[in-house]
Amino acid sequence: MMTVRRAVALVVVAASTALRLAAPPPKAATRREALARVLVATTLSTATPALAVSGGGKDFAGATIKGEDFSKGSYNAKDFSGVDAVGAKFEAASLRGARFFKADLAGADFSTADLSAASFEGANLDGTKFTGAVAEGTAFSQTLENVGDIEGADFTDAIMRSDVQKRLCDRADAKGTNPKTGVDTRESLFCDL
Repeated sequence: MMTVRRAVALVVVAASTALRLAAPPPKAATRREALARVLVATTLSTATPALAVSGGGKDFAGATIKGEDFSKGSYNAKDFSGVDAVGAKFEAASLRGARFFKADLAGADFSTADLSAASFEGANLDGTKFTGAVAEGTAFSQTLENVGDIEGADFTDAIMRSDVQKRLCDRADAKGTNPKTGVDTRESLFCDL
């Protein structure tokens, strides 16, 4: 099987030979222009398309999904970066490794969702519900302290600033046991150490 490089090399050789044999001899600039056109046409016609990788690509990045219902769906490793997801529902959804970088999630509902190893850096979490969510190893920024409810959430090995962790421990809803993992919310936040 002929490689793309070999095919391009053969076309270039053939084109330059044909240009040399042309009568009358063209100007140097014209010859270069013709050769450049042949190279561009050859490159475009022999280019191989990029193959999609499962779970890759932009996914939902930058989309407006206000108020939409993603409950009980599987969105593992999906990219929700920069989405406008105000009031969206992700109840009991599987979002392992999902990315919500700088997403607007105000009032969104992640109750009982699996958010293990997800990323919420720079996301607007004003009033967002994490009731009973599994957030093991999940990365958060300081906006986590603006969430609406964390009762029963499991934050085991979650990545957050220590001052945010302390303020979460001071909240009245920092209580309960996660229904999936059986881990106490306060224990997962190291509140009583």
